[in-house]
Amino acid sequence: MGKADTHVHTKYSGLHRMGVLRFPESVSEPKDVIARARSAGMDVVCITDHNSIRGARKAHQVAKDIDGIEVVMGEEVSTSDGEVIGLFLHEEIPAGLSAEETIDRIRSQDGLVIAPHPFSLHCPCLGERINELDVDGIEVLNGGHIDNFANPRAEKAALGGRFARLGGSDSHYLKTIGLTFTNFVGSTAEDLRKAILAKSTSAGGRVIPLDKAIAWSVGVVLESDRLIVRSMFGLDREPTDDPIHNLVHKMKLGQKIGALVGSFVYFLPPVPYLVGIASKKVLNHKEDEERTGTGSGLGHLGLFD
Repeated sequence: MGKADTHVHTKYSGLHRMGVLRFPESVSEPKDVIARARSAGMDVVCITDHNSIRGARKAHQVAKDIDGIEVVMGEEVSTSDGEVIGLFLHEEIPAGLSAEETIDRIRSQDGLVIAPHPFSLHCPCLGERINELDVDGIEVLNGGHIDNFANPRAEKAALGGRFARLGGSDSHYLKTIGLTFTNFVGSTAEDLRKAILAKSTSAGGRVIPLDKAIAWSVGVVLESDRLIVRSMFGLDREPTDDPIHNLVHKMKLGQKIGALVGSFVYFLPPVPYLVGIASKKVLNHKEDEERTGTGSGLGHLGLFD
């Protein structure tokens, strides 16, 4: 059996919201993602940045010189109906289209359609619409979901055999790549494709521990602060191909100072852990609401996405 992490992000994934602050979703270099996936025992890694395939293109080039792992170019697309992952893509798909139009564009590239975290309580998701749409597979185990609702609900939805059952780490942090994965017969990207189409995949691994989720947030804030300080002292003056560098380059001085002050508050012990615990409590509350039918619906909280 081969293993594939079918949901991984790089530094090309855009911004993460943390209250009024904005930080990169990931600071992982594509080449480091490939190296980490290989060391974690993955045969295939799918790069699925938010609304971009730039990171996937770079990772695909890097992987050509590394034995033992293949890269699938993908994209996690923000549709008007929730997030949709396209795998085996060649061209970027714009955000903001309907789920149907997004799926049509994935199909036009001979790509596969995956519903990530279809019943998420904190990420935009398709929910029950997976049953109406032309979807190949759904994540029955998403490593980024620490609640006890989203993954079990997805597992139940996959019982009829209509969808391939996938596991993806949804990793924004190098050390969590491969903690959650998809099992398939074979070892190549083409074998993974065939297994998804045959609905013969299964999910393995585990949900990412809370301490590693906290480490991710600390890591992106530290990297942002490093780049802000360098720019304030004139050490990084010109735009580059690095999206995080360019983001900092465009910030006004007041925004930079505000970001540094906000991150200083975030780093005060034990603020990161309190934030993590509070997030868990919010999710527990949402679980109760969904089970009792008093919730406001799935997938549009935007707490961590």
